[in-house]
Amino acid sequence: MGLLTDTKQRQRLVSVLSRHHQKLSVLLYVVGLVWFLALAYEPLNASTYFSENALLPGLVDSNLPSEFFSLHQYAEALKAEMQKDKKRVPKDWIFRQFQNLGLETYRHNFTIKYPFKMAISQDLVGENIFAILRARRAASTEALVMATPLRAASTTKTQTDGGIAVMLGLAEQFRKNPYWAKDVIFLLSEFDEVGVHAWLDAYHETRSQYVIPDELPGRSGAIQAAINLEIPRDKIQYVNIKIEGLNGQLPNLDLFNLAVRLCRREQVLVTFHHRSDHYEADSWDSFQHSLVTMLHMMWSQASGAPSGGHGLFHRYHIEALTLEGVRFKKGFKNHPLEKIARVTEGIFRSLNNLLERFHQSFFFYLLPATDRYVSIGLYMPPFGLMVAAAAIKISFSLLHSKLFCMNSNEGKKCEKISGETTEGQHQSPGEETDGTQDVSLNEDSDDEFEVRKMTGLLTVTPMILVSFLLGLMAYTAPYILTRFTPSMKMKPDDTILFGILAVFSAALSYPYLMSRKAAPEDQLTVDWRLLQCVGLFMQGLVLMALSVMNISLAFFLAASSIPVTGFIKGTNQRVLRVLQLFALLVISPLGLLIIASLVNASLEKNFSGKLVDLVAGGYEHMKEMIFLLLVDQYLFSSWTYTIICFAILPTWLVFWAVPFNSP
Repeated sequence: MGLLTDTKQRQRLVSVLSRHHQKLSVLLYVVGLVWFLALAYEPLNASTYFSENALLPGLVDSNLPSEFFSLHQYAEALKAEMQKDKKRVPKDWIFRQFQNLGLETYRHNFTIKYPFKMAISQDLVGENIFAILRARRAASTEALVMATPLRAASTTKTQTDGGIAVMLGLAEQFRKNPYWAKDVIFLLSEFDEVGVHAWLDAYHETRSQYVIPDELPGRSGAIQAAINLEIPRDKIQYVNIKIEGLNGQLPNLDLFNLAVRLCRREQVLVTFHHRSDHYEADSWDSFQHSLVTMLHMMWSQASGAPSGGHGLFHRYHIEALTLEGVRFKKGFKNHPLEKIARVTEGIFRSLNNLLERFHQSFFFYLLPATDRYVSIGLYMPPFGLMVAAAAIKISFSLLHSKLFCMNSNEGKKCEKISGETTEGQHQSPGEETDGTQDVSLNEDSDDEFEVRKMTGLLTVTPMILVSFLLGLMAYTAPYILTRFTPSMKMKPDDTILFGILAVFSAALSYPYLMSRKAAPEDQLTVDWRLLQCVGLFMQGLVLMALSVMNISLAFFLAASSIPVTGFIKGTNQRVLRVLQLFALLVISPLGLLIIASLVNASLEKNFSGKLVDLVAGGYEHMKEMIFLLLVDQYLFSSWTYTIICFAILPTWLVFWAVPFNSP
């Protein structure tokens, strides 16, 4: 209480913190970063467990026959059909198989209108197939979805003919059992995520501008959960679980735990991001392995793009994940389709026991292993420390800003706090002044009045408004520029890339335009400390809000930008200004995109390690990333590009103007 009531002690504390606030900011950032990364160490995270006891995973015996002959028959028949035309999927044959099982089988058509007036002049028409197994013990008020994409034999992605065979075999077995309390919907989607999106929009009676579905001829009740299968026909080495959804959404942790538990029960090797758990706990190698696994997950989540067809279900609060079967190399043990079918059956038997939606376990988490998790209560404190480093900088930069000095009752309060002195402070209180000094004081007061007119929030307001206007230009530029694509005979992805580069280059010059030559009374005088405070406030607000939606994107932005934005300042020294501008360019949205493209290129399996291949691969990845960001925005209503244009870019542009202002 003495610190709160004693003015001298409080002023002394403020003076000490003011002198050492840079060191305190660095300390908070380093502690927060190290703490966050250390959460991958097993003693600092928690073991997974089931919050929803109604799932009862693995407590029932499988009803599948020991020799699943019908599954192999479906697999062989489907193989023969697909060999007839490797570029097409035998949808008619699949439709007849579901009809022969006695299920309600439907076709669902949809139309894709590509944005940006791409080279495809005509709209694409797709067709989904879905069948409904009605529960005997319920009135079709709830449903579960088993989905798989329709991919031809010539696809470069994971083949899904094994998933179709598993779906047909399980549909035959499910129909024989009377214990189903929920309908089971078997969905086969064309064009992968686009087909799932069209079917979900039609199921929930919503419409979008670019994916136009027809009305569904049949439907069931509220969908509780969905499992997406990407299973090849044979040679399955392990099952990889994919959970990242649109805009960084994740399924309930209980669903992930359920899939892992049942895979291990059937002795199927299960991985997360193609990485199995380390065999030795509490070791340095184990920590490194877990950290890399967690960073792989964060890298995928930060993109905001769904990692599979399951990611579109999250928009409707439907918990979903993808089981991806990965083919093995020579010398590895393979898992037959029967094991995958038993895992899938066990998941649906457990989901059938649910009495309500998933709600008890975590929706916000990170996974360093398949049996370990980092909850939101563990990763938010270190992330908060990283953002607090910028908050401390705001407080003490504001104390030194001219706005605070002009508004304070003590004319030289800023100088006193910072320990600086002026000539007036060396003068003794009883010293007399002559008329000349009175004249100089009057002139100083006039100068102070002029400075007061030219400083304050009004001077930084134009900078902020221009930053948001440039963000609006970046948001609308792809849509406008692609209107000229046919006349320029350029590909849409090239047009978008060059257009964004042009807008970004124009944005770099706005501080020059704001400080153009003019008469002294008309010049815009900007308090760079106040401008930095506004930028840091915007940055902290964006990072904290983003951390609730997508912690991975917020972490990568904070880890890369806070060390730079907290230490830039206005300067007249050309070398220091160039160094600051170079550091700001590295952490700019375009700079981070280039770095991400180079990282993705280096992670490619066929990467040769040569610098030329890295640059070429990075360029292709950058074009693809920008194009997919925009396509996901228009087709799936992704938020990532919108957040970049209206939050991340304007905040960075505010910092970009700071070094151009003299102290």
